[in-house]
Amino acid sequence: MNAQNSTVYEKFKKCNAYETAFELKKEGKVRHVGISFHDKAEVLDRILSEYPEIEIVQIQFNYLDYESASVDSKRVYEVCEKHDKPVLVMEPVKGGSLVRLPEEAQKALDELQGGSNASYAIRFAAGFKNIRVVLSGMSDMDQMKDNVSFMENYEPLNEAERSAIHKVCEVFQNMHNIPCTSCRYCIEENKCPKNILIPDLFSSYNTKQIFDDWNAKHYYDRATVNHGRASDCIRCGMCERVCPQHLPIRELLVQVAEQFDQ
Repeated sequence: MNAQNSTVYEKFKKCNAYETAFELKKEGKVRHVGISFHDKAEVLDRILSEYPEIEIVQIQFNYLDYESASVDSKRVYEVCEKHDKPVLVMEPVKGGSLVRLPEEAQKALDELQGGSNASYAIRFAAGFKNIRVVLSGMSDMDQMKDNVSFMENYEPLNEAERSAIHKVCEVFQNMHNIPCTSCRYCIEENKCPKNILIPDLFSSYNTKQIFDDWNAKHYYDRATVNHGRASDCIRCGMCERVCPQHLPIRELLVQVAEQFDQ
């Protein structure tokens, strides 16, 4: 069941897609039923609760998106663990972005004097208990040989490698145009009257500024399903009163709206 999210899931339910798939499995025409998923952890929890027969879940999972407010990889993975579902990983090197690193980030990995940039990203993804398969997109024979070489005798990241990965993440975080820490006070302590998921929209904006890929718009659109868009802000200032970073949230939402709401 491809690309499940809150909107697509409702369409699948209306046409009894899941029931049909499970019936085909009973008839021996389908061996396994799984989903690929692009949404918040709460949505996945609902799907797996309503259809516990689902056997496997494919999610976007890499060390840069692990703590991302918009992609929500860590919490989505934890839902898979909660329901005891094995995981297929997509985007382990974030569409190649974790191969083509900024100079300062590259220095952190070069100091390891070890494997390729892709090797650290893929080994990070493979190092979690419920991960069954890590899907790597390869475009030439050298990339295939590299991937096979470090996965043939797989070793999880050691402490020095994890520290280097943390430094790479810090470099990307410092590149962000909006230094939001995703504490979520702005939407939990003093709820936005327009129900805007401010940290999620800021995360999508930062991703767009750094990588300029399709994912940023995709996750922005997901964060605005049943929630406000950046352009819906009424400039009440409730969010700014509780922001520990003292961010000018109202002005920043204008920038986000200019990027995504045109």
